[in-house]
Amino acid sequence: MKRLLISFSGGRTSAFMCWWLLNKWEQRHEYEIKIVFANTGKEVEGTLFFIDECAQEWGIDIVWVEGYPSEKGKGWAVNHKVVTYETAARKGEPFEAMIARLGIPCSEAPFCSDQLKRAAIESYLRSVGWGNNTYEVAIGIRVEETKRYLTKKGKRKVKRNRLLPLVDIFPVDKKWVINWWKQQKFDLDIHVDDGNCDNCWKKAFTVLSRNALRKVSSFAWWQQMTDRYGKKGKSNFYRGNISPAKIIEIANKESQERIKQMSLFDVSYSCGESCEPF
Repeated sequence: MKRLLISFSGGRTSAFMCWWLLNKWEQRHEYEIKIVFANTGKEVEGTLFFIDECAQEWGIDIVWVEGYPSEKGKGWAVNHKVVTYETAARKGEPFEAMIARLGIPCSEAPFCSDQLKRAAIESYLRSVGWGNNTYEVAIGIRVEETKRYLTKKGKRKVKRNRLLPLVDIFPVDKKWVINWWKQQKFDLDIHVDDGNCDNCWKKAFTVLSRNALRKVSSFAWWQQMTDRYGKKGKSNFYRGNISPAKIIEIANKESQERIKQMSLFDVSYSCGESCEPF
């Protein structure tokens, strides 16, 4: 039997993809399927609750893992820890453990999803006998998100063993997914600016500035990490080498219109509903 990993990010799209694959996909009986969510410790509580709700309402097994540095051998490696909704880290513990070893991730060193999500999930899969290249991976990318799966010349940039069900098998866009969730008896209940990690460095500066006004305390952890692990000359998560404290200052000083016009921050990265590990 073939093997399929469903990468569950905690957003509406990946959740719908999971439901569709388990209930509507004609080939589902040909696969042994595992559903895995990788927790960084900086997801908002509403995301964690939603993942647990999906598991309970649909009667499915979602494996929760967290990535931590391996204490064995030399160099850097990631081990996994299996947790639950009740025991999952909520104070950025996995994230900080990675930062302590590798430094602060940013647009010039975008390694956090790779280490905290992909590597943690792969560590878990190896522990249950799923070695590398022995399974396919379903990723929740929608049909309109062409920048995520096509090059500028229109060629695929997704690896061969990656499945894009919502592009190739059952094409849907964001509006369709949102309307589908409106018909269900539960839904993801988080603010539109929260995303997965609350103040991810990939988020647009306009989003970060709104968060600084809406929930200024959410930046405390990010500033602590900057103060604790930042290096001189490049000490911040955010584009333009700007600190969390500076984001708060600008948010309170400038209008949102002015912030939109600011050209200090490149837009090569952006954060949508999730950071895909694969």
